[in-house]
Amino acid sequence: MINLENLSKIGIGTYRMSIENNNHREALEYAIDNGINLIDTASNYQNGNSEKLIGKLIDSSLRENVFIITKAGYIQGDDINKLSSINKNKIVHINERFYYSIDKSFIELQIKQSLERINTEYIDCFLIHNPEHYFDVPNEIQKDIDQHIIETFQYLEGLVNTGIIRYYGISSNHLPDPSLKNFGFENLLKLRNQFPHFKIVQFPFNLVESNASLKLYNSNSLIDVCKQYDIKCISNRPFNTIYEGKTLQLIDHSFELNNINEEKEIELFHKMLNLVQNRLHEIGENTPIEEFTPIKYLIKNRKLIANEAALNEVIRRYLFPFLNQIELADENTFKIISLLQNEWRLFIKQNNKLRLTSLKEKMGINENEDLMKYLYDLYLTQGVDHVLMGLRNKKYVDNILHLL
Repeated sequence: MINLENLSKIGIGTYRMSIENNNHREALEYAIDNGINLIDTASNYQNGNSEKLIGKLIDSSLRENVFIITKAGYIQGDDINKLSSINKNKIVHINERFYYSIDKSFIELQIKQSLERINTEYIDCFLIHNPEHYFDVPNEIQKDIDQHIIETFQYLEGLVNTGIIRYYGISSNHLPDPSLKNFGFENLLKLRNQFPHFKIVQFPFNLVESNASLKLYNSNSLIDVCKQYDIKCISNRPFNTIYEGKTLQLIDHSFELNNINEEKEIELFHKMLNLVQNRLHEIGENTPIEEFTPIKYLIKNRKLIANEAALNEVIRRYLFPFLNQIELADENTFKIISLLQNEWRLFIKQNNKLRLTSLKEKMGINENEDLMKYLYDLYLTQGVDHVLMGLRNKKYVDNILHLL
């Protein structure tokens, strides 16, 4: 088994990786072959298919050479059908597609499922996944959140003794956040002697989101107190952040602004609108085209979408269902939309480049600096122990090998 001190500085974050994608498997295998031994996943990532990807790749001969982190707390997808087996008093109903719990009954269920999906007899580290969700809606658990986490830690410490897990900790997008009343990270540290295997804390840390380095704990930062108690700090979102209210990739892509052909995009967009308008007339629908939500959104925002994931969401969840509803889901329409997507991806890159350039100027970063190396070195010098990266393709692995 890999010792905590021997983990690679770069870890693989598998949030968007799935067993259903062969490129993801090749990238994961390639990364491991090149010295990355830290793999981060969660029970809800891709509805369990992220864990299954790891299980398919990590056979018994390789298991001892990788350190696998998984998490639980989110009740989504297939797990919603298993609510009857969970302590209802400790479940928070966020919305119809999202419940949350870190109660023993749910953690027990999730760890059992994770072991099966990863095809392993033990988990190297199990993390409570974003307990701040207990503050999303009013509930009784909030006032006793510290005690709730302590009870979960006690359960996890017991699992260490049985060999099911080796270590445990917390993954949170809001640590540190003094506004979350009763969620006192310091209280957990005061009880550190009761939880000797509490060894890892995961949080966002990047050029914009750097609260973990601020002196919020009696003149100490979150990173400082973790160092004092021998707790490893893992940064997620090292190259993605929220800036000026939108997602921003902190990566310099080779992209020239003159790659944008606005006339071509306008021509394609009007072709799509004409197809929709003609179809509406055919079915006797007299509502103005711009009043249909997907069309209205694209008219106003198609050049302002922040990232490709958001673009895909708009098309898959809103535009395609609308086209199906008016029976316009034909080959010609899909071809035009595919061409439009290519143009809209260029707008995304353009906007990202402009906003990143603005941020770099604001932060005093030289435009010719190797930004990835600059950020990676910055995070490590500020006390982060490991940096998670979404290496979904072999070319992404190649791009970071010089950092190793």
